[in-house]
Amino acid sequence: MERAKKRIAIIGGGITGLTAAYRIEQEIQKYNLPFELILLEGSTRIGGKIHTIKVKDRYIDTGAESIDVRYPDALNLIKELGIENWLIFSQGNKPDVYFYNQLHCLDYPTYKGIPIRRQDIWKNHILTFHGKVASYKDFFQPKITLEQDVSVSTFLRKRLGEEQVEHVVEPFFSKIYAGDLDEMGIISSNESIYKIHQKYRSLSKGLAKHPELLDGDGNYATFDNGLSVLTENLEERLKCHIQFSKKVFEIKKSVGGTYILDINRKEQMRVGAIIVATTATEYRHLFKNTELTEFFNEIVTASIGFILLSFPKGAIKNQPSGFGFVTPRRDASHITSAVLLDKKWPVLNPTEETLVGVNFGRRGEDSLVSLSNQEVEKYILEDLQKILGIETPPNYHVVSRWPNAIPQYTTQHDERKAKVIQLLEKDFPGIYIGGNGFGGFGINQCVEQANGISESVIAFMKKQNCI
Repeated sequence: MERAKKRIAIIGGGITGLTAAYRIEQEIQKYNLPFELILLEGSTRIGGKIHTIKVKDRYIDTGAESIDVRYPDALNLIKELGIENWLIFSQGNKPDVYFYNQLHCLDYPTYKGIPIRRQDIWKNHILTFHGKVASYKDFFQPKITLEQDVSVSTFLRKRLGEEQVEHVVEPFFSKIYAGDLDEMGIISSNESIYKIHQKYRSLSKGLAKHPELLDGDGNYATFDNGLSVLTENLEERLKCHIQFSKKVFEIKKSVGGTYILDINRKEQMRVGAIIVATTATEYRHLFKNTELTEFFNEIVTASIGFILLSFPKGAIKNQPSGFGFVTPRRDASHITSAVLLDKKWPVLNPTEETLVGVNFGRRGEDSLVSLSNQEVEKYILEDLQKILGIETPPNYHVVSRWPNAIPQYTTQHDERKAKVIQLLEKDFPGIYIGGNGFGGFGINQCVEQANGISESVIAFMKKQNCI
């Protein structure tokens, strides 16, 4: 029992679980704490949605695509690990917007499609005259202070007008969140624009004060050998603590403030504290508690897919001005976004082929993810012919699917999350929930929440063990 009370289990080996384990191990070593750390990964590999494949002599990410370095959390971890010299940074400016059967270049300063300078609104050929006039709302509207969360679309339409939101801003958000702006909460999604609006009133004026946030070269980073460099580095540091093919099916309360983990339906492990860092769809299976499962059942997700296509050099007839393009929800394309990989990442620039990475699927439009590889390729090639003028068959393609992978932070998410945290503190002390379905989306937010919950676990274990 004494040993079990000193055992910390982390369930899930994605970036959240790995970062939390790394932080806990640091504390154990630094202060010579008598704690035992175990990371349980249900599959045979580490990394979660960070997944790099090797195609010939190049490394391609088929899950998480890159790290947004406009936010510091992941970059700070990378520097701490001493692997920042292996980073490469994006080129090719920013994506075009495909709309009205045409690629539109936003050749002016923007943040996720939001124009920074008032006069640049008139350069936008996607909007009608009335749509351009409506975009001026942001410069004159009073500050909106929210007592409760509202949808991203509701908030932005009041600032930018309906056309600007639907035709230009929405596809940039969909590229990142695979979400429906009518469901996503402006506060729950932890989007920077609400904080900027609160400080400066005008989004455009506030963003002008933060040029480091603007879309353009260098916004994104990966490694020469793909994002798996990060997770593999953490895995190497934690290899004595990681156990593979150990799927946790249930967490049960036990005696002395401990918990029993049901692993693979055939073994049990007693622990003193737990970090749950699985995908959102796994939460509901771990607890036999009505209130918790009600919350977890209400988590909304979207399924997404990625297809890598290789074409002969010169196959693209309609070259985007930027490194790719995004499509609005109301467009008929099956493509959410596409990236000319060798344009965005010049290290991938081979002599004999052009690599195109296509993302498909978003909230409410994820039926394509369930189709066969042949059907996916057919629909995507039809769209690429229409948009980029590609008529040459691909040399090869690789399809990846991520079912129910992207959580949607609805307007009720923060309120429900606060209730879950209170319930855990009261009835399940020592259990902390992380992962992108609960406290953050994307690599930066996953690292940020891992830093926080690892501190909480150490503090709890010290108290429990009178240290």
